[in-house]
Amino acid sequence: MSDTFSYSRIDVFEQCGFKYKLCYVDGKRFYSDSLATELGTLVHETEEAIANSIKDGQPINYITLKNNFISKMFVLQQKYPEDFFSLDKSNRTYRDKCFYYLETGIYRLEKYFKEHPTYVVVGTEIPFEFEYETHRFKGFIDRVFYDTELDLFIIQDIKTYAVPLESAKLTAPLQFVIYSLACQKLFNTTNPFKCQYDLPFCDMTQDAGVGDYLLKGKNKLNKLFEKMGKEDFEPHPSPLCHWCDFCPTNPKQPEGAKGLCPYHSLWTKENRNMSKAMPWLGMTQHEQVLENYRRKYIEKTEKLF
Repeated sequence: MSDTFSYSRIDVFEQCGFKYKLCYVDGKRFYSDSLATELGTLVHETEEAIANSIKDGQPINYITLKNNFISKMFVLQQKYPEDFFSLDKSNRTYRDKCFYYLETGIYRLEKYFKEHPTYVVVGTEIPFEFEYETHRFKGFIDRVFYDTELDLFIIQDIKTYAVPLESAKLTAPLQFVIYSLACQKLFNTTNPFKCQYDLPFCDMTQDAGVGDYLLKGKNKLNKLFEKMGKEDFEPHPSPLCHWCDFCPTNPKQPEGAKGLCPYHSLWTKENRNMSKAMPWLGMTQHEQVLENYRRKYIEKTEKLF
């Protein structure tokens, strides 16, 4: 049996093979907090408490939940003052989104169940572990509901995105492919599942995984594992590199991550340069490329970025 995989680990490989190599092959993994991740955790905690109250048939204590949210929100405001008041792609700040959640988003799940009276809560933060081919998957599912009338499980994942997902990302998302495979084992069923992203900051849910998404997802997983087996760690530089631990344009780059990736994008918020630092020539040429990169860039990092 090989290593244990999570959706996030698979997602790293799909997004950038070289980042995957650095994190999971070389063991260069760094953990740093951000406003997005900490606020996401806070929303998840709140939503979990609401779902559990519904599951247990108990009143939802919105006053306590809101007070807890507000106190932690102000801690985050003090911790990330610049990010907290920066506009995002929805033309809102984190402050705007937090108050929107307190006024509207926090009531969405209760409303959802009133609109779907045949639904019941199966569980929240449901742990799973299963074998797929020669690989083991392990993780947690945000929440699972069950339609007692249609004999249908609904798998939901909560995302604190500012805007809805693009349609191309809804067809066969690997996250729901993995969760569906997990639920087949958990609930001993081959029935289809309904998959949804819940977006509290957008006041909507988005259906995901249409048609034969499970078959498409399995094919995608098989191809990714095949590439891993061949040690095909091709990078995919993009503006997202700017937030990667291994990119020197990231102002919060950890010290230990510096000088490890020569393939990053040169894009920054101030200079939207779509060029990449060095070309990918395959793993056989990596050491030479890295040496050239360090000579060319590392000594000039402060001037470049």
